Amino acid sequence: MIRKLAAIFFLLFVNGVVAQSKPDGQSTPTDLDTIKAQLTPEEFKEYQSWVALGVGGLPHTVEGFRTLQSLNKKLRNPLDISQLVGKMGATGDVKTLRDLPKRTGARPTIAPFAIPHRQTDQHNNTAIRDKQKALFDEVVAQNKSLVHIQKSYFERHNDAVFLNDSTKGNKTVVTATHAEVGHLHPTDGSMHFSLSPSDTKEVLEKGWGELHGLAGQIYKPGSQLPSTYMMVYSPRTEGELVTIKKILEAAILYSSLRTTN
Repeated sequence: MIRKLAAIFFLLFVNGVVAQSKPDGQSTPTDLDTIKAQLTPEEFKEYQSWVALGVGGLPHTVEGFRTLQSLNKKLRNPLDISQLVGKMGATGDVKTLRDLPKRTGARPTIAPFAIPHRQTDQHNNTAIRDKQKALFDEVVAQNKSLVHIQKSYFERHNDAVFLNDSTKGNKTVVTATHAEVGHLHPTDGSMHFSLSPSDTKEVLEKGWGELHGLAGQIYKPGSQLPSTYMMVYSPRTEGELVTIKKILEAAILYSSLRTTN
């Protein structure tokens, strides 16, 4: 209930934000009146709140917003791992993450939108985020025979970690992610990864993240998110970066079929 109320307050706070002119096909101030005319007042407030999160996988057009509305109706409880119970311990599951420390404090508030999936509070500061980005670069360099960095398939505007050779990757996730292992959101420090069922459970239960509301579901014709597709929260301290490194390494191991057991 607290998280839902916080999300509502977030919407009220940003509903005065208007779309700004962007070179990538997003809405411009000129488009805004046209968009407003096609939406109800309530929808337009929601639209403004959505745009305030920044660019993601959908264009800031009426069509993009209508797609968002349809996807929002499919969102599931992000803390419910019942869909993973039958997959834990099954063939292909691995447990790389063992005894993660419990994340301190309450979970952050997540914006009530399917795309982009963003954290709205408890963001890390610039210094920690710079170290977080450097950590991604470091781990990729240490695993350069397996992964590299290119533009995210899901985010389109942000960089992501990809397998070098998708034909040798874990078919459970590689087909759905187009060989994308995970990515960092530069605006809030949160991340998305596809982990093994057991590792997903560990991350969720220790408070480090939650499932995407569309995990395991079809989000566009012919495309389905992995059942373990999850957000990992923005690390707030250097100590938390240690855990983030372990999670990133586990995601690489799982996507590449390299395991520690």
